[in-house]
Amino acid sequence: MRPSSLLLGAAVLLAVRLAVRLTDCRRTPAEEREADARARLAGRRATDYALENIREEERAHIARELHDDLGQLLATLRVDMTLLRQQPVADDATRELLTGMDERLMSAITSLRRIAGNLRPLALDEGGLYFALQSLRNDFAQRHGIDCVLDARESELVLNDRYSTAIFRIVQESLTNIARHAGAGKVRIMLRRGRGLLHVTIEDDGRGIARSDMEKPSSFGLLGMRERVWAIRGDIEISGSPRGTRIAIHLPLPE
Repeated sequence: MRPSSLLLGAAVLLAVRLAVRLTDCRRTPAEEREADARARLAGRRATDYALENIREEERAHIARELHDDLGQLLATLRVDMTLLRQQPVADDATRELLTGMDERLMSAITSLRRIAGNLRPLALDEGGLYFALQSLRNDFAQRHGIDCVLDARESELVLNDRYSTAIFRIVQESLTNIARHAGAGKVRIMLRRGRGLLHVTIEDDGRGIARSDMEKPSSFGLLGMRERVWAIRGDIEISGSPRGTRIAIHLPLPE
């Protein structure tokens, strides 16, 4: 864990509480309760923000170690296996054994890349948010056979690492939910800037989420999206109809 992230969350929470105490003390009991509720909410969001930063930092650290250590080891083994297969073999059984070993080695390399990519998308570091969302869209369409359109301008998605990572994770979680539950044939992802906000809209033509499903304790995907949005002081609206599900997110842009 990074102490700086914990200190940041604690500082924000302390500032919120001090601000509440320094306001006019001659409020009614109802106003006091409302102010206290706002302070608790602000404190919770500050804590969520700090914890999410810690989680992302740890994911990035583990992903780098997987890539640098285990990834390099597997790549070296693949080179050795290629050289070994070029040598004369005694019989067909040995040749088939080497072929099987090479296939399993490639499968391990593919799995490692997928796991490391889930922990920390390499595309975010290589090309930024727009490139990462394009890669996510392509992978989603190829893996699930669902038509997916990304409607965004690269120039509008030049953001700092914290915002880029949060937005990527939100879209990623949305697509995961669509693949698991929506039964959709088409998905549209739109990102636009306007009036100091980034508007993110994700729509599908699936069965449409029911209101009762939004409140289920098992809806970890929706809960995770909400917490990510709230952690950066954004708003999220989720609505469903027979024509599909629509997720509208409004995030204040970093200064």
